[in-house]
Amino acid sequence: MAVFDRIAVGGFLNNACPTAAVSRAHFRRPTLAALVLAVVLAACGGSDDDSGQPYVPAGQQPVQPGGLGGRVLSASDGQPIAGATVVVDGVTVTTGGDGTFAFADLTQVDRLLVTITAPGYASTVRVTSVTGGIITTVPAQLMPLAATVSLDAAAGGTTTVPGSTAQVTFPAGAVVTAAGAAPTQPVLVQLTAFNPAEDPTLLPGDYRTTNNGAAAWVESYGALTVVLTDAAGGSYNLAAGQTATIRIPAASRASTLPATVPLYGFNASTGLWESEGTATLGGTAPNQYYEGTVTRFTTWNTDNMLSTVQVTGCVQDSAGRRVARARIELDGITYSGTTNVLSDRSGNFSVPMRSNASAALNARSASLLSNTRAVTTLTGNVPLGSPCLILAEGALGIKLSWGLQPLDVDSHLLTPHGTHISYLAKGSLTAAPFANLDIDDVTSFGPEIVSIRRPAQGTYRYFLHNFSGTFGPGMTGSPVKVEVTYNGNTTVYRPGAGEGALRYWHAFDIVIDAQCAVTITPANSWSAGEPTNPNAGGAAITYCN
Repeated sequence: MAVFDRIAVGGFLNNACPTAAVSRAHFRRPTLAALVLAVVLAACGGSDDDSGQPYVPAGQQPVQPGGLGGRVLSASDGQPIAGATVVVDGVTVTTGGDGTFAFADLTQVDRLLVTITAPGYASTVRVTSVTGGIITTVPAQLMPLAATVSLDAAAGGTTTVPGSTAQVTFPAGAVVTAAGAAPTQPVLVQLTAFNPAEDPTLLPGDYRTTNNGAAAWVESYGALTVVLTDAAGGSYNLAAGQTATIRIPAASRASTLPATVPLYGFNASTGLWESEGTATLGGTAPNQYYEGTVTRFTTWNTDNMLSTVQVTGCVQDSAGRRVARARIELDGITYSGTTNVLSDRSGNFSVPMRSNASAALNARSASLLSNTRAVTTLTGNVPLGSPCLILAEGALGIKLSWGLQPLDVDSHLLTPHGTHISYLAKGSLTAAPFANLDIDDVTSFGPEIVSIRRPAQGTYRYFLHNFSGTFGPGMTGSPVKVEVTYNGNTTVYRPGAGEGALRYWHAFDIVIDAQCAVTITPANSWSAGEPTNPNAGGAAITYCN
């Protein structure tokens, strides 16, 4: 049975006023897009410092409130998580049946923590900003708990994640209640390992730490969340003076793993990673791990601090107007880590990036999404020059990521124009078909990114090709993940059963009707050859923006 996934554009995603509502999914016309961006530019401005205070131009009224919205998804299958708890600045809301949440009347600020918890999942903290007059979308995916193991705290012992090198070894009598007393019932150890090579954005926080009081950034070689609870929901940790030994599965997009790395614990109150101790590489590939001792339980990350250079550029809308307070994000390609900044009041930005590395750069603001640019650094700063990143109304982004194997998985997009976008013909964002393969990756993990700047009415067909032709594992076991972002909302797709030795996976069709409503129809079908092109040549093309 066909399943239709309508990407809804609710009030929290698509309006300049947090209390407004939009009843159906559609592309807003350029006049409304211009109005929203005028609000951003005229009323919001950019922040030139990290004070977190709103910028108020001379002679203007204080910046109006902003809002936050998003949808909480499961990182394993992309399904919405209903009943998740989302906390922002002491205010708590619960996600609806579609996983959505919203906050209104928030003060403009550069850095704000969004804490998300749900039964059966590892909690996370997303870091975002608030801009007056618009709704900022917060992407949120939760990792399912990998294992819950009963521990006799008095005797101690080792808890493990089946099929993984992740484990924690407890000394006898080392675990106590929040009040410092010995447990009177079995303690449940919840373990969840993170693989930053496959998706660095799943770790809590934003890879930020401090170095001599100044902001700094880290790259990850693997992380592990450890939570101690009981059947009644009690809270436990290590007693003062006690330590436990942890093993964190090693994983990185970097070509080599260091023999020893610092351990960083996540501080959920500040959203920062704090250095504490070291970990040593052990095991044999592909089952390597980092082992170290810790004095408390949180999410532990094996990191090196980045040696950074600055990537400078600009961001504007489709009409050429500069956009202030757009969120500029870098996602490492040859390393596992991210960095981010806000564009200034003139739409310019300077974002730190690891030296001697490659990364994917894009921007977003409210429901607007930019194209993605590949950036390569050596030891000096990198000015991107012209053109600016362009935030387009109604643009779609398709991001492919996968594991170590197969080595090369390729994205393919068939457009209503009848064109076939792939590594062979990457397309164009400035001329028809206004769709492009922004980044092509051939050496594991990805990302590969396709942008559609001017969606056209008709059918876009998206499929993957196991170019390497290897199946140990194939795309299903890799695992492959495809994320589609439109109007600030992200939907996740993973391949289902039936792969066998078949090399093509038809993931979904994006259908845009005469009213420019967007429907994604999952296909989830395997074949030995390319899926057929649904578009007849010569048909007139009508664009939605």
